Amino acid sequence: MASVSGNSRKRCRDEMTDFDPFGFDLDVYLRIIKNDYKLGRRTHHISNSIVGFENGQPVFKENSQSLSVVSTLGIYAYFDNCSKKLISELHTNHTVSLYAVATQIRKRLMTMESVHLRDSESCEFKYVDMRQARHQKRHSETNIVWVNARHLSQNVVLKTTTDHYTQLKYILDAVIHYHVFRICPKYLPKIHFVAFAAGGRLVVCSEQLTSIPVNKIIRSITNDTNRVIRDLVHDVCIMLKNMQEKARFTHRDCHVANVYYDIENRKVKLIDFDWSCVRLKYGYLSVPRYLYDTTRETYCHNQSIDMCVFLRTLGPILPDEFYYNVYQPLMERYEKQCAQILREKSKFENAAMQLYKMSSDDKTMKGNYSHKIGLERFPKIFEYAMGYYQWECMTPDAVLQFISK
Repeated sequence: MASVSGNSRKRCRDEMTDFDPFGFDLDVYLRIIKNDYKLGRRTHHISNSIVGFENGQPVFKENSQSLSVVSTLGIYAYFDNCSKKLISELHTNHTVSLYAVATQIRKRLMTMESVHLRDSESCEFKYVDMRQARHQKRHSETNIVWVNARHLSQNVVLKTTTDHYTQLKYILDAVIHYHVFRICPKYLPKIHFVAFAAGGRLVVCSEQLTSIPVNKIIRSITNDTNRVIRDLVHDVCIMLKNMQEKARFTHRDCHVANVYYDIENRKVKLIDFDWSCVRLKYGYLSVPRYLYDTTRETYCHNQSIDMCVFLRTLGPILPDEFYYNVYQPLMERYEKQCAQILREKSKFENAAMQLYKMSSDDKTMKGNYSHKIGLERFPKIFEYAMGYYQWECMTPDAVLQFISK
């Protein structure tokens, strides 16, 4: 195939302007969402892959490994074999329906035109130039991410997989991405298309950002460090506030490697929506994940979880002056509010009692409460577990007011 001339590149970009990345209306599939958020009497672990549906019922990879729920208490479910698990590890009718949505969208995508990964440039919409692309495996041999590919004269990232269950998660991720992009386009990379390539490989093609993730930016700042970091935190707050209000969106994995920042132009963008949730007219759409309790009241409404995750991962890479003068007082205020609210709620909510004990020095309600203790015991999951509740001192508005003083 002939290469694209310079005069044709603008036309290629113009053709991309309003193109639907799926190529069909998603609403008919989103109506499948069930708003039944309660934990049923029989369930499966969230990691037990759904491989298909028969007569409207899910077929699990390990279909015999169902769990019989006897009772629930706070954040835990108890089973007939006397064991217990976090409710956030378990399927509900709602989470199963989300995979039903993805399954139907996947079937429709398989009937659409395939994407062609080529060694030449083209203005054809489903053609990608792979000459400069480089790849890396993501979690397994079947999942490959390509960067520096070219689509319609633009650099793009290709997130690909041949694994059926991962394809369903990528599809839900892409639906959320596209929905939020239409409402808040300046905060997300543009999603170009979602399609299948040869060999049954799902390809999600999106804009490759030229800005840098926050975890790399902090270490590169050499001048006026405090002002730049203050601007960064301010701009992240504004982004999250706008996305919560306009798109009714929660990212839920807003760590510093998923937030990109352009210092010169003060532009913030988010990537990776495989933990995210958005409130649609048909119900709540999310990617079911471990530590994501879809039965709680704050499901898809929590306005503090994103700031909590972002700031917790920002702290270890901050320079001393900003850390001790701004960050530490802010996080101490957060800790004090958690201790106070959890003590009050524990009188009538078992979940509050259980979360308090996670960070209590003697693991009882009488012990001294400290986030340091909780982080030492649960370093990877602490903030996600604390996301069971919304913390008013850690909403974007509250953090904005704090750093403006």
